[in-house]
Amino acid sequence: MVGRHRTVSRVVGILEHVVRSERGASLQELVEESRSPRSSIYDFVRGLVDEGYLVEVPEGGRYVLGLGAHALLASRSTSVVELVEPVMRELARGTGETVTLAVPVGSELSYVHTVPSRHPIAYSPVLRTRRSLWPSSSGKIFLAYDAPGAEVTEAPGHTDVPGEVVEVEIALTTRRGYATNIGESVTDVAAVAVGVVVAGNVVAALSVAGPRARIEEHLERAAGSANLLLADHGLGIPR
Repeated sequence: MVGRHRTVSRVVGILEHVVRSERGASLQELVEESRSPRSSIYDFVRGLVDEGYLVEVPEGGRYVLGLGAHALLASRSTSVVELVEPVMRELARGTGETVTLAVPVGSELSYVHTVPSRHPIAYSPVLRTRRSLWPSSSGKIFLAYDAPGAEVTEAPGHTDVPGEVVEVEIALTTRRGYATNIGESVTDVAAVAVGVVVAGNVVAALSVAGPRARIEEHLERAAGSANLLLADHGLGIPR
């Protein structure tokens, strides 16, 4: 795995924690989350405020995202969601299951948008939180199609998984054009994912997930539907 730069990781961690906090985050919460010296976090926060990426809310001394961060997010992440959302909604209608969009974040991934299942018992992803590429179906897509930061010689975050297992899974994913996760993350949940292509690069992954007992036998069909819909919108992986 690629080593992390401590300063960059702390700054990114601050922004990600603020995004996840509905009411913003206090300086003390950011210190506790990062497990770093208060003086260091304060300097990073003040720098982000000066650059417009954070704003201090007068009442309560909490920090929320500033216009700089919103402008940056709107220029890329939001555009990907807007491009793929029609596909997501049609796929959710057709499968009845939860459809989720994931993007690579360094050597990890984050779920950024979801269309919920119509069933009362369904898979519900946690959005805007970093998670390991392995063994999620979306992560396997990024590994297979060499998304930025992805490692293909090991299972990121899972040193107990032999390299040859990863290689076989990646080769299978590339050959058939989709990746699966059948009870690997959560025993009773199964998912299938396909790649989303923009300007010739896999920039996101689209997954369909639900209770294993209901969806497992339909994973290949869901992948086929997803790839066809993406191709119709000019977003599919060339086959």
